[in-house]
Amino acid sequence: MIWVDPLSITRQLGSKWPVGQEKLARLRRLLPGPVVNLVRSPIKRAEPFEIPRRFLDRTMRVEDTRRHQRLENLLATRDGPRRSLWFTELTGDLQRKGVAYYKTRPLRSEAEIDAFLHQMIALADALATRGFDPRATGYESTAVIDADGMLVKTGSGNHRFCLARLVGLRRFPVQIVGAHEDWLRANVAAPVTVEAVIDCLPAVAARHAAPEQPQEACA
Repeated sequence: MIWVDPLSITRQLGSKWPVGQEKLARLRRLLPGPVVNLVRSPIKRAEPFEIPRRFLDRTMRVEDTRRHQRLENLLATRDGPRRSLWFTELTGDLQRKGVAYYKTRPLRSEAEIDAFLHQMIALADALATRGFDPRATGYESTAVIDADGMLVKTGSGNHRFCLARLVGLRRFPVQIVGAHEDWLRANVAAPVTVEAVIDCLPAVAARHAAPEQPQEACA
């Protein structure tokens, strides 16, 4: 785990299991969905730390993700979140399907959608005033190291990460779950060990620290 200035992470990779996702996509072309679901968890658990370069060519700017745009608009309409793009999207789902979802959370009425959006605004306010408390989340935001030693955001904790960027939070924790094969070869002697990677993390953290706040790396 390292603490970073979230604004220093500018790129997003959709999945924290890019290698496993490719394997699952191939299996879905050959096998029925229920069979593929049986091996989904083992494949994800087997995700390698060393990421082939082709997977990290698929990134996009954090600001260009739909998630970041929804949250930016929500905070811009915080005095009336029913005017937000997210409210419009969720109520559209509600009208078409009878239920809208945030991840696996069902939202079954406009009142529930409105309450959910107010909770997101409250989370943004908490981050702005109290900073990030990892004890309150129950999961970790994840990132991978690209070929140049810069972090790319992946997988878990993306909404909280985007909110941290939007409110100007300067310290945010990310769990390093992988690294570009070229970075590993340039910085970590074979065979790659957890200890050797941890020894490199202070240098990575330093490149992502707010200027006035040098950050630490921790195992």
